[in-house]
Amino acid sequence: MFTNKKTLLAMSVASVFALSGCSSDDDKNEVVPDPIDPPTEVVVPPEAPAELGAVVNGNIVDSATLNVVPSTVMFFENGVASTSLVDEEGNAVTSVTTEDGNFSFLLKNGADVNSVTAVVMADSYVQKTFVIDLSELSEGDLEVLLPVVSEETEGLAVEETSSTVSGGSSADPITGGVANGKATAAVTVPGGTVLQDADGNPVEGDSVTLSVTAADTSTTAGAAITPEGLNAGSTTTVKQPVGVASVEMVDSNGVKIKKFSQPITVSMAIPADKGVSTGDMLTLVSQNEDTGVWTTETQQVEVKDLMADGSFYNASFMTDHLTFFAATTDTAICTNDQVTINFSESVAKGLQLKFESDTDSFTKVLKASEVDSVTISGKGFAADGSARITLVDKKTNDVWYDSVSEEAICGTTINASVTAPAEVTLVDSVVTLTTTCSNDESAAPVTATGSNVKYYLDQNKAREKATSNGGGVYTLTNMIEGETYFVSVKYSGALASLNANGGVVEQVEAGSDVTINRAITCDVTTSAN
Repeated sequence: MFTNKKTLLAMSVASVFALSGCSSDDDKNEVVPDPIDPPTEVVVPPEAPAELGAVVNGNIVDSATLNVVPSTVMFFENGVASTSLVDEEGNAVTSVTTEDGNFSFLLKNGADVNSVTAVVMADSYVQKTFVIDLSELSEGDLEVLLPVVSEETEGLAVEETSSTVSGGSSADPITGGVANGKATAAVTVPGGTVLQDADGNPVEGDSVTLSVTAADTSTTAGAAITPEGLNAGSTTTVKQPVGVASVEMVDSNGVKIKKFSQPITVSMAIPADKGVSTGDMLTLVSQNEDTGVWTTETQQVEVKDLMADGSFYNASFMTDHLTFFAATTDTAICTNDQVTINFSESVAKGLQLKFESDTDSFTKVLKASEVDSVTISGKGFAADGSARITLVDKKTNDVWYDSVSEEAICGTTINASVTAPAEVTLVDSVVTLTTTCSNDESAAPVTATGSNVKYYLDQNKAREKATSNGGGVYTLTNMIEGETYFVSVKYSGALASLNANGGVVEQVEAGSDVTINRAITCDVTTSAN
């Protein structure tokens, strides 16, 4: 029967276990279990990070010395905080504060943006807005140089004044200004005017500081501090600033005064050589320094009396807000908006090419494909535009080319006779990055792919980005033979823990090939035996 078969089977199985699963340690037939091996700990190296996409490597530098400037940078798209930029870890980048003047970002996957606006703020420098063209990212990494102008620069003048307020206003007029030749501007706020923040609320501080910046627009200073993007989208004419003034007011709580309950008066100097006359009405444009957006105001700038020495005209306008202001005239745009510069011999990748005049200020870092010839286009130059053109090594300040006088920059070709520094020989280095497990030295090393590697000759100079060759191998180009460079590494992915405490900085002799290895604590798993 079924019951009898089940009983017999159970007895058979028990007999098998009794014979094979146990053993006797003596003749008393005491059963001892087979020993069980303990679980084995296994150190698991991290996976090699994915390769980075194209990186924007930016440096903020002093426009005169090319030394790096500690700065804060805010990024905008169409007047609002950028949503298209990320760091090496994929974290959103809307602003950066940098002690070495250097920043990096990548485009977020799926981002469709051709440019971003960068607003740069630095102590003792005039705030400046730059437009970063991202169209070249399709070709690989992009080097960007953002030159800011010191408040001590010739042709500029900056002055601060303080006033007591109560309940958001002052019974007496609030005045301030600066006068240094043609770098002249002034502000008058009528007594009883309510000072308001960006939302229209009266400020609560018990005092305010009024800061006025003026520039002589007959020199390069005016164009150098004028925010970029003024003529974005222009097709027939370009606006050229003939007078500029930047005005800022902050209360004792650090709140910016952005609006007023009634109009205030702002005045500025317009050099006599700008083609204006007493009684002329000029277009007034302003740029929101917090977003980088330009606006054409409904108010106009009235040109008033010529100074007794004939150097400049006084001009003024009414406004109900504070920002960067420019009085402009219109001129015909360059219809063939490009200039080509052919170099007499190959130059070094990474040199700074600069256009400088009283109407234009433009800087470009040469790519590897531009060491023999470079074409600049789409910059909105005027039909009669001209500029002094220089080519400078931002690491050493060596001048490779200087046109000395201004050259026409509308639809022209310039043959530049360059002179390479005779005492300098340029060499490359190759750096291989690896990581090993500190808790298992026998584990195979992991290649540090996906790293952002930069190098620099001097702490005060711009950071260059190394070229990734894949597999954790990076090339450092155009190093000066005989010099020792600093090499900084920012890791990504599973190796990002190495970035703690400032990341990894090594010193590498130019021309040498080295391996930089760092140990990390690897994950541990267990396996049963």
